[in-house]
Amino acid sequence: MVQSDRSEPIHQPELVRTAHSGRWRGVRYVILNKHERMRRRMKVTCSMMMKLSGLCIALLLWLSPAKSQGLFESAQAEEQSISGQPALSIGGFIRSVGYIGQTPAEETPYLQSAYGQVGLLLNARAATWATAKADIRFRYGTEWQQPVSEFDIREAYVDLYAGPTGFKFGKFISPWGKGTVFNPTEKVTPMDPTVRSPIEDDMNLGVWGLQGHVNLGTYVKLTGTWQPLYQPSVLLIDPVPMQDYVMFLEPEYPGVELKESSYGFNLDLYAPAMDAALYWFEGYHHWPGIKYDSFVIDSVTMQPLALNMLEKAYRIRMLGMDMSKPVGAWIFRIEGAWQQTVESHTDHEYLPFPELSYTAEIEKSGNWLTLLAGYYGKYILEFTAPAADPSLSAGQDQFLQLMQSGFPLTGSAIDGLMREQVNAFNRLYNYQLEELYHTAFVVLKGSFWHDQVEVTAPFIYNITTEEWVIQPKISYMPGDGIKLTAGYSGLYGQEESLYDMVGPTLNAGFLSIKLTF
Repeated sequence: MVQSDRSEPIHQPELVRTAHSGRWRGVRYVILNKHERMRRRMKVTCSMMMKLSGLCIALLLWLSPAKSQGLFESAQAEEQSISGQPALSIGGFIRSVGYIGQTPAEETPYLQSAYGQVGLLLNARAATWATAKADIRFRYGTEWQQPVSEFDIREAYVDLYAGPTGFKFGKFISPWGKGTVFNPTEKVTPMDPTVRSPIEDDMNLGVWGLQGHVNLGTYVKLTGTWQPLYQPSVLLIDPVPMQDYVMFLEPEYPGVELKESSYGFNLDLYAPAMDAALYWFEGYHHWPGIKYDSFVIDSVTMQPLALNMLEKAYRIRMLGMDMSKPVGAWIFRIEGAWQQTVESHTDHEYLPFPELSYTAEIEKSGNWLTLLAGYYGKYILEFTAPAADPSLSAGQDQFLQLMQSGFPLTGSAIDGLMREQVNAFNRLYNYQLEELYHTAFVVLKGSFWHDQVEVTAPFIYNITTEEWVIQPKISYMPGDGIKLTAGYSGLYGQEESLYDMVGPTLNAGFLSIKLTF
């Protein structure tokens, strides 16, 4: 099912590109270029790497067994004492996927995505105090009518253990929150909602960082996460109708200085009666905002010539909690969070209002059917009504009407008008145009014929915006390790709503054949 922040019902794009009226072509252009930008952002200075290397060496020396033999001999002796546990295990999958959608303008059916993918999952172990994992994927085919050839190390990290403490270092995916559909506390795991995959978790992106934990007794664990490099989520701006003069400039993302790092803590309680957690995060939100840069207009004809904008990362503080309580065949879950930007939102059009978001779920499991129902809501703090309509464009008629009404069209006045429009669009995107938002969701999951057939039917309805998501899926497993999956992903909404803008580009049916080994 579609997930977002997952505190927002999916959204958002990337990078330097001209907005196209043929929107579906622009999406792929963005995706093809995002990896190059990521590589440029992920370069780390030599001095920073030296500091991190020294820290790793110190931790390795502290965590290594205090024995007279060398590290290799110690690990080898430990392995020989644990029978049936290989030092390296290799698994993975081979998958073929096809998506059929419609071009937004002509509504002509076309092959939206078709690719073959190989995934390798490596799990390694050194004695009883170190493990490592790597998730490596290669994908080749076509997407958005452009060739695609991708090599991705989705995760690659090492886990070290010493008594009640542990230490994870590398690129990993470690999402927060116990909610199934929405996660208000999730601020550490970016995502790419443009991913064409029948597996929802494939939208999650790995983040390079460091994570340590300490067990504070039988039921309590404290975990700290440090992310020195910024990894943005992929925005969905290209599907939004925009004029040819709208341009997105190079994004403003934080550098590699340590002061630009993000960090978070979560205190987990694992008790027989329930699971609960407290969360704190301070750092850059993985969903960037859209910042207004400049606007150029012909002073004689009032024809817009250029509207320049860019993606801008911003820092937030978040305090959240969640709880999961099983009662027989029922499971009750709640999750909520308070979020506020570090800088004042009144001074910057790309910053969201502070907000409270919360969700509650009830899950009932039976022999062959599982039912999940829930509610998700938002309360916008310090709310004020928007001063303009949400739009990333401006027409000639708009300025001619202002001139006829006697409005002084000075440079600063025009900048103010366009900044208000961009601010309103950010609020549309972040679901902050209204003071309160209410969303209901239901997920049905059934297993038949000795679990050979599995049917999933999620339905999400935003009562406030009248947007809805439907993503039915059926899987058939004719034998061990092979799965055939078919389904449909659809986003719909009222005119001028976010899903009305992006849905025609992303809506598609799909077929997948996957062999796991």
